[in-house]
Amino acid sequence: MPYPGCAPAHDDPGETLLAAIDRLLSERFGFPAYRPGQREAIETLLTEGALLCIQPTGYGKSLLYQLPAAALDGVTVVISPLLALMRDQLGQLNDRFGVPAASLNSDQTPEENDAVQAAARAGRLKLLFVSPEQLERLDRIELITSLPLALVVIDEAHCISTWGHDFRPAYRQIATLLRTLTTGRPAGAEPVRVLALTATADARTEADIRAQLEALGDRPIAVQRRSMDRPNLALAVQPAASFEDKLAWLARALPRLEPPGLLYCATRDNTEVVAEYLRGALGSDARVAAYHAGLPPDTKRALQTRFLAGDFTAIAATNALGMGIDKSDLRYVIHVDVPGSITAYYQEVGRAGRDGEPARGILLFDREDLRIQEYFIQSAQPTVPDFDAVQRVIRERTAAGDPPRLNAIRAASGLHPTRVTVVIAELVEQGFVKKQLAGRSQVYVPIDRAGQPDLSRYLRQDQVRRRELAAMTAYAERRGGCAMQTLRRALGDDGAEPCGRCDQCGGLTLDATPVAGDADAARTWLADRPVNLDGFRKVLGPGLAVLDSQRRSRDFVDFMRGRATGDRPALAPGLAERLDTAARDLTANLGGRPVAAVVALPSRSWAQRAATTQRVAAALGALPVLDGLIWREPPTARQGELLNNDQRKDNVEGRMAWVGGPLPEGPVVLLDDYVGSGATVREAARALHKGAKLDAAPVPLAVARVRWRLGRPGIV
Repeated sequence: MPYPGCAPAHDDPGETLLAAIDRLLSERFGFPAYRPGQREAIETLLTEGALLCIQPTGYGKSLLYQLPAAALDGVTVVISPLLALMRDQLGQLNDRFGVPAASLNSDQTPEENDAVQAAARAGRLKLLFVSPEQLERLDRIELITSLPLALVVIDEAHCISTWGHDFRPAYRQIATLLRTLTTGRPAGAEPVRVLALTATADARTEADIRAQLEALGDRPIAVQRRSMDRPNLALAVQPAASFEDKLAWLARALPRLEPPGLLYCATRDNTEVVAEYLRGALGSDARVAAYHAGLPPDTKRALQTRFLAGDFTAIAATNALGMGIDKSDLRYVIHVDVPGSITAYYQEVGRAGRDGEPARGILLFDREDLRIQEYFIQSAQPTVPDFDAVQRVIRERTAAGDPPRLNAIRAASGLHPTRVTVVIAELVEQGFVKKQLAGRSQVYVPIDRAGQPDLSRYLRQDQVRRRELAAMTAYAERRGGCAMQTLRRALGDDGAEPCGRCDQCGGLTLDATPVAGDADAARTWLADRPVNLDGFRKVLGPGLAVLDSQRRSRDFVDFMRGRATGDRPALAPGLAERLDTAARDLTANLGGRPVAAVVALPSRSWAQRAATTQRVAAALGALPVLDGLIWREPPTARQGELLNNDQRKDNVEGRMAWVGGPLPEGPVVLLDDYVGSGATVREAARALHKGAKLDAAPVPLAVARVRWRLGRPGIV
């Protein structure tokens, strides 16, 4: 049914709702006028009740729900995967616009999320952000459906569609939510308004989104689409022969580029490497930080606040920050690693120049980058055996009277965590599995039904992802002529003409060629760079490793081959000296307190364990402890033989004990030959805290850091 767009606002019966929103635009939000198309979109949403808005990055799509949220009776729920966007908008809504807002997401503690739920139930919120993964929880669905909803917003709506480049299984739960809202609506009550937003949907994705949303309601979905051109954005591709070449190019380019900028990286590790290298290469001129999803929530919030305030000239980030950051004055976006999708590239590079001033988007391209994107595609693609494995775990655990939680399914199946999430979401939607609450925990139980799960949408999604990567490769190799025209046509903007601004059109020239030897210097720096060991939250302090499996240096290969060899009782001299240096560097994080003890983790195979412990302890002037930690119950397998990190955690958890008696007062270093998932060193810290009554978290030190494969054994 259509909505009465002229319904009176509650505070003034003579004022229409749209007029009230017009007034709020200037009075409360402080904007002198709408951007082109914004008022039309809001009016369509109010009168038609459902709108799919496909607009380029920087268009101002957030205002399309912020303004109605302030004017409508009831609560607006915004479903978005962008946690950085939530943080940014919460500050503006609460402090600047006077709209009470909060969020439910995994970056918050359970206590914080409980407080948000209580505020929502008490009617103290006008706008509630919810990450899509929260919709996997039954209690979150119950909360949302109990609220007096005025508007449901689906941000990044292309994630609904298997024809979209970034389909997310958690977005299937939006259908469950909307279906519940539709079927549970009292007779005669108006349907909840629905607003779907995306910057990237070609004609096929648009049709799929419309079909899915219309199937859940009783009204058609209006569509507003604008041109994908960004007339102030100049694009370029810079070929690179290696990661070291990229570092060298960045060190030459950044001083020549007007700040601030965003450096997109494909992995968490690369954000830290890029930021650290640029700080070292450029000295005081480089205020560059790293941001990724693995950082503690408080650190992420602080980095985002400082970046928005102008404290950094550039930030190296994964899309955990980049897609949610609302910084309109970014003068450049550089992709250090190639994205897996040309559609994602358009979204990400579009963060530059959202203030309308000239900006640049640069891609550093090395064909080797494509391997990591191909790995991401493979990791996300479930198979028939994957479905069988998950169903078998759920059936067997339920039959034994212990329906499994998500982490138990991961551990028992041994599958890649992403695949487990995908498979469970599909089994729930297709009616093979259902979710139940067991106390405050969510468990999964089988449904007795015939047939096999339909995998057709994942076969289609695999085809879409491979097609998107092929299009991205063609762009990077500059096969299509004008860069902006190539991007726009990939997004269905078939009328796009050459832009006249990009490197292919002759409008942008990159003058930052590294001099001879720059890449070699970067290569040497990478080989000598210690690796941060962090992400352990409160159990361990930040630590260091000397070698990195991802770099596959000669020293790393030699160490891993010789670590269990009896005729090598000590580390190679050069490696031992580097470990001494790393150990001393650790003391910089300890507030000047001298290290009290170096405690070696128990090992059945590390031949250099005793000599290395003695040497590191001597370098720090600390007590060496070789036999204080023991395996009270030995692990059932070597960590590298297991299939995922849930299995590795179960393999060691609760099995270690401290038998070394009291330790001297002061910081403790935990020494191991290598750290992988972190499960073993976490267990060592737990045993130390329990048995030795430490007054501070120990810090880990390792010769090497390794990355285990997920879904199969071995090192990446």
